[in-house]
Amino acid sequence: MVNEKAFRLDFFVAIAALTVSVLTSVTLLYQTRIIGQQYAATIWPYLSTGSTSDPDGIAVTVANDGLGPALIESAQLSVDGASVPSWGAYFARLTLDPTVRAFFVKTRRLSAAGKLPPGAHITTGSLGPGTTIRPGDKVTILQVHLPGLPLPAMLHHAFALDLCYCSLNGSCWTLHSESASEKNEQPKAVSRCTTAAAISASFATSPSVRPRKK
Repeated sequence: MVNEKAFRLDFFVAIAALTVSVLTSVTLLYQTRIIGQQYAATIWPYLSTGSTSDPDGIAVTVANDGLGPALIESAQLSVDGASVPSWGAYFARLTLDPTVRAFFVKTRRLSAAGKLPPGAHITTGSLGPGTTIRPGDKVTILQVHLPGLPLPAMLHHAFALDLCYCSLNGSCWTLHSESASEKNEQPKAVSRCTTAAAISASFATSPSVRPRKK
């Protein structure tokens, strides 16, 4: 009888020890997960795009408003629904529009004659795998400042940016931005970036003045 009671006591002690062990393991896993989430939150990048314009110019920027660096894995540019690999190809598409083409032809002539005012320029920036945007930084990927710029005609041809970027811990997001959209798209979490496209700053032929490359 004594042995049976001792056995029962040992059994309940073992069950209690096992329960405590399981609860401890669950607590440790939960704490580890919370710590991992807290660490990830301290290095999360958050990209947004923006554009500004005035009668003579337009600028397109990509900003990192997050807490960690954004590692760009893919960047794609399209205009009128057609993907283009560079800003040179972008302007080549725009000059299919007679109004835009006439402006750049006129501007090229003024540039050749040295009659463009100081500060007239087209600045382009590349974006793609290997690009890192630090927290708080803003990258200007296109800046056009030319007198008499036919901005309504240019903006009539909507362009879109598709970015895929990751944080230092491998979390990734995509961002789709359209110039015609009235609201800013929010980045969407993805398991990984599936493409490695890039936007080149190159100009095969300049439509007006010699572009500056960043």
